[in-house]
Amino acid sequence: MSLRSSRGKKKTLWQLYQEQIIYALLILLLFCFSSLMIALQTPQIGSGELSVWFFDVGQGDAIFLELPTGEQILIDGGAHDEVLAKLGGVMWPTDRTLDYVIASHADADHITGLVEVLDRYRVHSIITNGQHASTQVAQAFFERVENEGAVISEVLDGEVVVIGEVALEIVWPNNEVLTKSDRNEQSVVVLLTYGETSILLTGDAEEGSENVFGMTVGDIDVLKVGHHGSASSTSYEFVQRVDPEYAIISCGLDNRYGHPHPIVLVWRVLMQRSIVRTQWEIFI
Repeated sequence: MSLRSSRGKKKTLWQLYQEQIIYALLILLLFCFSSLMIALQTPQIGSGELSVWFFDVGQGDAIFLELPTGEQILIDGGAHDEVLAKLGGVMWPTDRTLDYVIASHADADHITGLVEVLDRYRVHSIITNGQHASTQVAQAFFERVENEGAVISEVLDGEVVVIGEVALEIVWPNNEVLTKSDRNEQSVVVLLTYGETSILLTGDAEEGSENVFGMTVGDIDVLKVGHHGSASSTSYEFVQRVDPEYAIISCGLDNRYGHPHPIVLVWRVLMQRSIVRTQWEIFI
């Protein structure tokens, strides 16, 4: 096909729309390249591997699990909405569902991001300790929970969620601690086991709770250090008892709380274990 100009010369469609065609091709190539990079960096669903991310969300917790059978679990969501970008970096762009969301407790640095997640993702099951708080963010979170239409479970120690070869055992809280007002001590603590690998995810549980559930969990491979490395958690006796090979501290760089506390780091040095502070994503 060709067109004739006012001077009688023919112009092809290529000549007329050359720039637009080049731009369109460049955009198509960029899209294909981006999709390829996401595919290479994102573990394949049902790949037979357990993938765990400790997201960098500043002063807070956000942990993402993808199980060997493909189920996806988010534990806590940080103090802001950075968790959305982190999820977008490890999930397919078209994937807008999560199998489980677990809120360890109702503090803002653990559930604020979950408010945004529940607004944007379809969640099948939500696990909490059942304890509300009078804060604005807690009210917003539990409103989203009620409106989500998900299966809601309020858990206690001793309950176990088994998915394929992965077991998520709730080792805390117990009924007694739920009668107290300390939200940190009420944290949902999860012991994940997969084959010979064990990971203990402690929320903000402090020394009093550790003295109880630490007696039952046994030797572990990875410890998510309680309360962002605060001195009120991760006692020397507890570290000796669970004997982790790696410890993960999720805290903000130069945060105003002084986390992680030097005494917690000393326990790690004395026991000659590896410690990583999450100012970046950690992938296990």
